[in-house]
Amino acid sequence: HLLVTGVTTEVCVQTTLREANDRGYECLLVTDATASYFPEFKRAAIEMMVAQGGLVGWAAPSAEVLVALAAYTPLPPPPTSNA
Repeated sequence: HLLVTGVTTEVCVQTTLREANDRGYECLLVTDATASYFPEFKRAAIEMMVAQGGLVGWAAPSAEVLVALAAYTPLPPPPTSNA
């Protein structure tokens, strides 16, 4: 799983998300941790990335990401063999 941030949303960030998705990563774009010179380009890029049920990835603002991470409980490690 990858949390993706950066600039420019419609160029570098979108390319990173698409390339990571092509390589099998599940991606989440942190929407308020990206930027663009043109707000309408950012909005359009995010819409394209999450289209069709998250074809390339999902998006959420950092506040929601932090809440989800705080609630995350990792699985215990698998038992080891004493062979």
